[in-house]
Amino acid sequence: AGLLPRVHGSALFTRGETQAIATATLGDSGMKQKLDKITGMEAKRFYLQYTFPPSCVGETGRVGAPGRREVGHGNLAERSLLPTLPSEEEFPYSIRVESLITESHGSSSMASVCGGSLALMDAGVPIKKPVAGIAMGMLLGDKGGVSDENAVIVSDILGTEDALGTMDFKVAGDRDGITAFQLDIKCEGLTLETMAKALEQARQGRLHILDEMEKVLDNPRSDLPPTVPKMRIFSINEDSIGKVIGPGGKQIRAVIEDFELTNMDVQEDGTIQISGMSSEKLKAAEEFVNNLVAGGGGGGGGGRGGKREPRPKYVGPMPEEGAILTGKITGIHQFGVFLEIMPGAEDGSTPALEGLCHVSELHIERVRNCEGFVGSMNTETLEVKFLGINAKGQVQLSRRQAMEEKGIGGGRGGGQRRGGGNQRRNSGESNQSEAKPAEMAQDEVDIIAAAIEGVADL
Repeated sequence: AGLLPRVHGSALFTRGETQAIATATLGDSGMKQKLDKITGMEAKRFYLQYTFPPSCVGETGRVGAPGRREVGHGNLAERSLLPTLPSEEEFPYSIRVESLITESHGSSSMASVCGGSLALMDAGVPIKKPVAGIAMGMLLGDKGGVSDENAVIVSDILGTEDALGTMDFKVAGDRDGITAFQLDIKCEGLTLETMAKALEQARQGRLHILDEMEKVLDNPRSDLPPTVPKMRIFSINEDSIGKVIGPGGKQIRAVIEDFELTNMDVQEDGTIQISGMSSEKLKAAEEFVNNLVAGGGGGGGGGRGGKREPRPKYVGPMPEEGAILTGKITGIHQFGVFLEIMPGAEDGSTPALEGLCHVSELHIERVRNCEGFVGSMNTETLEVKFLGINAKGQVQLSRRQAMEEKGIGGGRGGGQRRGGGNQRRNSGESNQSEAKPAEMAQDEVDIIAAAIEGVADL
């Protein structure tokens, strides 16, 4: 453990002729792995990347995107380590483990489990227990069939034993139990007695490997490395999210730049996660944000436990439900756009009336990227329909319904279709505004008439 000085956590694991260099990297929520699945976007807090270059088996070849084998081995090692990780509430960091196989002659995925466990502990991740893995094999005699007398269970199989044997049984876990396993067989099946024998033999081998690992590092390091970004998490009122983000993200970018933050993530429920290398600047950034949402008075609310004065509310006239309004963009987020639809007091004593146009209400067609969609329109205002106030007291707006009322079709921004065709601006226009057939010149008419006469003569 502690092989590489700059990374957050590292380990070199060698077992026989198999060797893996494992590294662990900690980051904020922005480092989560983004997965665009058929069910929608997902983010993984912990992920393991397994790399098997041709050089680890003494060959040369092209190194490119991971193949099916690398993806499968990485998933097995990832699932082996996942049960021992702390929850996100206990340890809010995103965790990335990379296993680079430098030498392979059997069970490199289990070497990745052992090396990854050591790298996590070296990075200071408070895992519940160390995890190790071992691959079991089986050789059959000439009698044929699987039986206790005919089967020989082999521990920590080599590549040749995997190729010539009839079983590849990978088992990973801690001292108390199994976290993951994978079984491949070439025979017709296994008896329960043979399976029990393989599991017991795997347990003994796993405990031996854990003993050797604990000689190097038996517990996670008590402190995080100095290269790991510091992190603070606090909450604000959901109604203040637009103020923190600012028009087009202007305010949040300014906070990141002024306080030298690594990242600032604002969740839909008002939870804010900030990260940076300086604890003092993180504290100052939190105080600034709390002061910002509190209206600029009194040095901020101090996070979850601070008390702040009640925020002033909009006291002007409310628009009629169903009215079409022009709103000024005050904040863009993944889930929608915040708009100022009614101004506040000129002296600033009372705020303006703000509402949310959810991403599903931004356009007639589906909007996948809210920031990109609004940014492509190159405007600071949007025409929306006032839907009223929901049970939580939040103002609901819809640009989609405003477009439908005006008869504006699909397209990005100004009612133009993506193919460029003209649209009627509203339903009140006459049908005479539609394009008329173009008239032909007289010489064109004469040419066509002559051609028709020639065909008739034939």
